[in-house]
Amino acid sequence: MPRLDTQITEIMSSPVRTTDSQTPVATVAETLLTADIGSIVIDNPDGIVTKTDLITAIRDDGIDAPVATVMTESVVTVSPDADVQTAVNRMQEHQIKHLVVERDETPVGVVTTSDLAAQLATVPDSIINMFATSSTPNQINRYECTRCGRRVTADTQPKECGECGAPTRNLSVARD
Repeated sequence: MPRLDTQITEIMSSPVRTTDSQTPVATVAETLLTADIGSIVIDNPDGIVTKTDLITAIRDDGIDAPVATVMTESVVTVSPDADVQTAVNRMQEHQIKHLVVERDETPVGVVTTSDLAAQLATVPDSIINMFATSSTPNQINRYECTRCGRRVTADTQPKECGECGAPTRNLSVARD
């Protein structure tokens, strides 16, 4: 029976795919497609890039740009000793869909909301609570500038960042 106290290493995806921040968006997109994964951890500086980030880059003609231009910095992590409940809490707290599992500051796995939903499939209240905010009508969403990283909260997505004029992305939706 699925439990919230299950150790995160039992449900995480491993090994972690990583790449350098200067790798072209096209190369990272190809890796995501061929490996059938939803994210890649970026080294130097630390970050993570998801399929949604890459779609934004491709839409904005950034296919040749370095992945650093579309990655999310300040990666949220969890220890391999953490349990599923800790992962759920961390993802809700930071409003993210991918959580990097680190041992001694080295990525050893990735856990997604899909991994957690599969683990908690027989715990309906947990799934409802985890995704409740993403299905609420008239909800306020968080948006982030794809260039400068400025974040805003609004009921509709701004066309461009008020700070630098770059496109924004919705941080409140699934990024698989």
